[in-house]
Amino acid sequence: MATNETEIQLDDVKTLADQLMRNASGAAAPAFQQLAQWRKNRAVQLEAAADRLKTTLGEDHPRVMALNRAAASANAFRQVLTVEAVRITRRPTIEANEWLVFGRVFDEQGNPVPGLRVRVFDRDRKYDDLLGDTATDEYGDFAAKYHERDFAEVGEAQPDLYVMVEDAAGILLYSSRDKVRYEAGRAEYFEIVLSEKPTPPVAVKKRTRTAK
Repeated sequence: MATNETEIQLDDVKTLADQLMRNASGAAAPAFQQLAQWRKNRAVQLEAAADRLKTTLGEDHPRVMALNRAAASANAFRQVLTVEAVRITRRPTIEANEWLVFGRVFDEQGNPVPGLRVRVFDRDRKYDDLLGDTATDEYGDFAAKYHERDFAEVGEAQPDLYVMVEDAAGILLYSSRDKVRYEAGRAEYFEIVLSEKPTPPVAVKKRTRTAK
C-alpha cells in the first residue's frame, strides 16, 4: 500500500510541475529545490536510523525494512523534485516584443522523448511561415521564440500555429497541421504524444522571410 501511495504522490508532483511550466512561471523553482534538499536530508536520517537498528535487529527485521523503504521513497521524491526544478528554471521568459511556443513530447507509454526536431509554423492561405526550429531536451521539453515580424501580414494580428516533429533521420513523427491553433496567444503550450503509426508526409509551402 505504501508503494502505491508514493507513486500517486510522485505523479502529483509531476502534474504540478507541468502546470507551472504551462503558466510560464519560474518562480516555483526555488521551492522545488528546497523541497528536494529537505527530502535528501530526510533520506540520510532514515538510512542512518536503519543502519543503527540493523546491527541489533538484523537487516530483515520489519522496522529496518520499513526505514529502508521510507528512505528509498524520500530519495525518489528528491530526484523528481530536482528534475522538475530544472525544467521550470529552463522555461523561457518572453519580452514585450517576443512570442513563444513551448511544450513536451511523449511516446505512447508516457515517457518523454529527447533529441527530436520540432518546427513551428504559422499557417497561411498560400505560404506557411516557419516561426521556429528547435529540439527536445533530455526531459522531452522544447521551446521556440519568435517575433511579430515573423508572421504579421495585412489583416493578421495573431498567428495560426501548428507544429511538426521529426526524428534525427528527418522522418515525420507528428504534425498538427490539420488541427491548427487559430489566433494563438503570445505563449502557447503543446503537449504531444507520439503514435506508433507512421505519420503521412506533409507537403508544406513555406517562405523564408528576410530579417527586418
